Amino acid sequence: MLFGAGKVAAMSAFDDLFSRHVLTGIARQFAFADVIGERNWAVDMGAGVATFGDDLRFPLQLLGSESHGDNSWLWAWANHASNLPPALTQLCTWLRGYGETQGVAELTERSFPLERADGHRLALVASGLTGRPYYRGPYEGGALFFHLEGVPQQEILPERALTVISQTISAFPFDHRAGVGAFFEQQGWPVDSGESLIAHHPAGAELTVSFDHLGRIAQLNGSISPRT
Repeated sequence: MLFGAGKVAAMSAFDDLFSRHVLTGIARQFAFADVIGERNWAVDMGAGVATFGDDLRFPLQLLGSESHGDNSWLWAWANHASNLPPALTQLCTWLRGYGETQGVAELTERSFPLERADGHRLALVASGLTGRPYYRGPYEGGALFFHLEGVPQQEILPERALTVISQTISAFPFDHRAGVGAFFEQQGWPVDSGESLIAHHPAGAELTVSFDHLGRIAQLNGSISPRT
């Protein structure tokens, strides 16, 4: 289901939060993928770090895990059976508090079916709220999701923004107009708002996003100025 402009009444608080953070979250994932490449991953719970290959090492915060046995999500703060170090669940505990104040049930309930919200959607919301990229570490029977600290930040260039938007609308259902508007605002790009959204990058590029009558992206264009 795509949530169109003027059709947001059926959206949950989580859907709204996801729409506002998914594009910046995806852009952050693209930048993180540029850093780690094809390196193998490993987690040292005792040290509180994740390693990628032999040369990259980042402090981590646990988010939660997917179980493929019953297709459910379990927050790390609720995973008492694993005796997780409390220092590694600070971020997801903070998210729980945010969910309580903002009325976002998916951030406060210990476990629920993946069809309601899977690890990628939850991690993208967390990324938008905290500024950290995440990693999905698969294991037999499920996958661990965790966020990384200290990853170098990269500017989102207009070319990358076009790729982010086009790929995200194919991957996730969300309110396109609200999502694109929030994405441009989060980058600090001035926007002309009308039937289309026109974002102005400081280097002179313009990105124009047009929508259909349901608020879905109908056309995506960019005028990219050459960098000197």
